[in-house]
Amino acid sequence: MPTSRSLQYFLLLSGLHLISLLFLPLQVAHYTKPLLLPLLLLAAWNAPGLSLRNWLIAALFFSWIGDIVLIFGDKGELFFISGLVAFLIAHLCYIVLFHRSAAKLPQIKKQPWWAWVLLPVYLVGLMALLIPHLGELKIPVLVYGIVICTMLAAAIRGWSHWSSPAAGWIVVGAVTFLISDTLLAINKFYMPLPQAPFFIMITYLFAQYGIVRGVAGRGGGTGQDV
Repeated sequence: MPTSRSLQYFLLLSGLHLISLLFLPLQVAHYTKPLLLPLLLLAAWNAPGLSLRNWLIAALFFSWIGDIVLIFGDKGELFFISGLVAFLIAHLCYIVLFHRSAAKLPQIKKQPWWAWVLLPVYLVGLMALLIPHLGELKIPVLVYGIVICTMLAAAIRGWSHWSSPAAGWIVVGAVTFLISDTLLAINKFYMPLPQAPFFIMITYLFAQYGIVRGVAGRGGGTGQDV
């Protein structure tokens, strides 16, 4: 799929946002962050022949709400939990999107068995690291971890049904989403990470871009896929 004008603007604004995280006070990035996801929403809205469009738009919309709420995450636990809920809903929308898309198509590649081993190992290992530090957030964070792993599992399953290169964009996007949330969790609950806002955002922005690029690419033209 040729990169749409909205995706190009998203990449440009993402670059400016990331530069501001490296070289300017964090408050400056708070002004650019709410402008990012609307460009992906516009790209999804304008993608030709995109079936299941509403699930992609819903996932991006709730991600956008999460972005805005988490700007105030340091103001209190309520803001963090609200952002967590918004992203949890976004991941549920992605799960439905990936599942319904794959269900419509024949399997063309073997399922990667090793992924089904690594995902539970990752979740158990991360929770073992975080649980002593979570306090009353143990259950919400565990639920969120299960949901995002399910989202990645749905993308990996879809990879066996989707053709390249769009399948690669979606799966890599889902993987980097998991990486971004892992960095956020470790930085918030376990130990501060160097340049944490930059690395959390660069993986997050690439994740959302990759998923939109892949889903829109699969829906282009015939509208038979995602």
